[in-house]
Amino acid sequence: MTTSQSVKVFGWAFAMMAAFLLVSPQGNLRNGLSFAVADSVHRVDLASFGNGVYAAIRREPLGLAVNANSMIVVGSEAVLVVDAQFTREATLETLKAIRSVTTKPVRYVVNTHWHDDHLAGNQVYRDSFPEVQFVMHENTRADVVSLGGPNREGTRGGAPPLIARYDRLLASGLGADSLPVSNGERESLSSALRIIKQYLAEQSSFRLSVEGPSVKDRMTLDLGGRIVSVHWFGRGNTRGDLVVEVPRERIFAVGDLLVSPVPFAFNSHPAEWRSVLDSIAGRAPAVLIPGHGPVMRDAKYLRQVQAMLAEVEDQVRISRDRGDSLSTMLRTITLASTKQRVTSGDDWKGKLFEQFFRVPAIRAAARPVTPPRTTSDRR
Repeated sequence: MTTSQSVKVFGWAFAMMAAFLLVSPQGNLRNGLSFAVADSVHRVDLASFGNGVYAAIRREPLGLAVNANSMIVVGSEAVLVVDAQFTREATLETLKAIRSVTTKPVRYVVNTHWHDDHLAGNQVYRDSFPEVQFVMHENTRADVVSLGGPNREGTRGGAPPLIARYDRLLASGLGADSLPVSNGERESLSSALRIIKQYLAEQSSFRLSVEGPSVKDRMTLDLGGRIVSVHWFGRGNTRGDLVVEVPRERIFAVGDLLVSPVPFAFNSHPAEWRSVLDSIAGRAPAVLIPGHGPVMRDAKYLRQVQAMLAEVEDQVRISRDRGDSLSTMLRTITLASTKQRVTSGDDWKGKLFEQFFRVPAIRAAARPVTPPRTTSDRR
């Protein structure tokens, strides 16, 4: 891995984009659906699904650095949270949202995978709730050490010069490719720069907090009158993606298995990812809470992501049968119609599509297929 590749702000995106040379606790339920948590800047909405199930949905635009959404489940005794955020500042915003609906302690934080935008904020829950347990797949627990640590070090060293460059470009009215910046690109880049600067500012006092049980295939957690099921359906976006289900209401938090409007395909497992999405769809979800993006109330986008992955696999297979090299695949597999459908011709979304999905998905599909392994397989 090169120095550039090691600079991951989230899901490998900040490094990939370098190639372009990137609360008060009061709340008011409205129609039982959602309400904003007051803060100096409004960055999170709390959606209520009834019966003590909520989603803290981030308002930042998709970009080179983002904070994860969180699902919140309140039982008679305790609270479960799915995913922390990239910064402690953002995780405190989620905690304020939780405190707007309950005073019960957070007993479990489920980290859906190892990327820091879903895990770095764990420290907030450890500081606030000393008995909290961090639940993750056994592969994720290994990857937090073997991948997360070096990645974090790479970000500390590699992000500052990129930040300086993007600051200079925006101050000159230019975007990531040194062309005049659009409103959408400016909003996205400005948000990403704010987040990564906050992340770096917090690093001097960062403590990795991951103590708790590991999931192999499934785990059931009891919050007191409220059961939550945690599933590992196989490799997908990473090798340790967890899916958290509230069975009674059929509400699912799926981490980065779903990200809207552009999926993240960095170092993914496309064929298995499609199968994982089938496993989710087979449980007839009423609500899907993605890792990033708005709440989904049907499986339409899930099926769209499956189709995108299938298209990549099919075209890579055809290209491989012709004897094409990876560089040829990256040049000739354009996914042009899919790109147009996803981005509606928006230039900035098109850049995100290229760097977040097309290029990494082709690379992933072109890798030699390896059998699924868990850390327990090696013991």
